[in-house]
Parts: sequence; C-alpha cells; structure tokens
Amino acid sequence: MKKWLKRVLPIVSVVGTFVGALVVGALAGCATPNAGVEIQGEIWFKERIALPQEAVLTVELKDVSLMDAPAIILAQFERSDVSTPAPFQFLIHRDQFESGHTYAIGAKITLNDKLLFINTQAYNIDLGSSEPMSVLVQKVGR
Repeated sequence: MKKWLKRVLPIVSVVGTFVGALVVGALAGCATPNAGVEIQGEIWFKERIALPQEAVLTVELKDVSLMDAPAIILAQFERSDVSTPAPFQFLIHRDQFESGHTYAIGAKITLNDKLLFINTQAYNIDLGSSEPMSVLVQKVGR
C-alpha cells in the first residue's frame, strides 16, 4: 500500500464515522416522540341518560393565556352519537405550543345549537404528561 494512502485512510475513516453519526442523529431527531404532543382522554357526564343521536360533542384545545381576551382554539374535535364516556385525542406538533402559555381542554354537548352540557372547571394541559385526561361536563340548567 502506498505511504500517502496509509496516512489518509485513518482520517477518512474518522471523518466517515463522524458524518455517519451526524446523519443517524439527524434522522433519529426527525422520528422522536418529542416532535408531537398527544393529548387524549375522555369526556363524561354523571346523568344516566341516552342523548339523541343529533347531539354533538365538541372538544377544543385552547390557548387560555390571556385573561382579557377570548381563548385561541388550536384544534377542535366534533362527534355525534354521544355516549359517556366519549374518548378524544389530539396530536399536535410541539412547536404549536409557546413557552409560558397555558393550554386547556374545553368541552360541550349541544342539540340543535342549544347547549346541554359544558365543563364548568378548567382542565389545563400538562405538556410533560402523557396521562389521559378525564373531563366532566355538567348539565346546563333550564
């Protein structure tokens, strides 16, 4: 083997290993679970009643950071044929969430645009937790 090749080969090997590690690291970064946030749980109500099939459950993922302004809806899920418990799930890219902001789940059940049930307490989201949420909606008085 030529002298110059013996000197260059170890350098090429080290550079190749380094570049290979960078490529693998970059690809692994694209597939990490940190790229998305999964928020899941169930909406439920205490009453033992069957709702009409036309009833609509609406679940919203909201930015509730500003006190004097309406919440900003980041995602919304609707479904009819509502039963209790009713599962929900959002998969949102992590970059949609801003540091220092507060996010919450809001839920309501309507029938012909009339409110039947709504959550009456805050259900803030812990972005570091993968635990399912349990959101109680209360019957609206008439």
